[in-house]
Amino acid sequence: MAMVRMRHGDGVLNPPRTATGIGQVFHALRARKPRRAPDLPGEPRWRSEYVAAEFTGPRLRLQEFGYASRELGRAFGRIDDTALVGPFRMLTEEGLDCLAEVCDRLEPAAGDSGFAAARRLRGADLMSPFLNNMIRDRTFLLACSRLVGVPLIPHPLRIPTAQINYCEGQGRPDIVRWRRDGMDYVFTVQLSGSDEYEGGHFTYFQGRAAEFEDVREDDPRIREAPRGERGAALFLHGSRVFHAVTPVTKGRRVTLVISLFCPYFAGRDSNTFWQLAGDDGALATLPGWVRLKWPVRDAAMDFSMRAASPVITWEDLC
Repeated sequence: MAMVRMRHGDGVLNPPRTATGIGQVFHALRARKPRRAPDLPGEPRWRSEYVAAEFTGPRLRLQEFGYASRELGRAFGRIDDTALVGPFRMLTEEGLDCLAEVCDRLEPAAGDSGFAAARRLRGADLMSPFLNNMIRDRTFLLACSRLVGVPLIPHPLRIPTAQINYCEGQGRPDIVRWRRDGMDYVFTVQLSGSDEYEGGHFTYFQGRAAEFEDVREDDPRIREAPRGERGAALFLHGSRVFHAVTPVTKGRRVTLVISLFCPYFAGRDSNTFWQLAGDDGALATLPGWVRLKWPVRDAAMDFSMRAASPVITWEDLC
């Protein structure tokens, strides 16, 4: 993912130096010790009834970020134009309690990254039946799809599909890591109440991604999303919107990040191989990457099979 740091010296948000060329290759090939999944006896069981009755919240469209109509995906008379929605309630209170318990119990498997401020666990759905069933539940996927306006399934790249971030009070509150994601459809669920931590504000640049270079910290297009309480969710078109979370300066903030995928816009997927390999290593990334780029005849069916997901079609959104 592209990342930048806020520098108060000149007020310009400049990208840091990152590995390129052979250095980038070595970074992606670095050895990775497999993490042992924590023992989760008696894990709560996922139920479709945990999906909130209605997903709704404040909405911004990509046109409001300066994107032209010709830049947006179109299929079956629909336009892929949702930029940001939220905060909204994704789960019932009981479902949220179960999710928070699962994420707390998975924390021992989380690790540090050289470029992410939070400790994190990628591929969390591979360790938890609750998370696996949640993000592959048809009721859940239909609600997400109708919120965004396009058919969505779990991302076929299994490792980035579900990530839990565990962020605790940090130093250097002046450093803000800006980025845009390779994932196009990103849902973040906040599992900590705002009274449990300080900082941790979600900010975004309300402009085209190509315009972010040389943006100053006092640019009026830098906005802050409404701050939600425990259980608040936010949808972001991650590859189109530069965004950041300000450092947590006190307390603990836990979030679940779910990356979904629209089979009909697979050709527009924003991930690059080296971007993914930088997170997960080249050997772990290659099989999923090859499957993602393999030609398909029936987008909905083929990609759903790859993601072990129910099929969601445009007709389901009606």
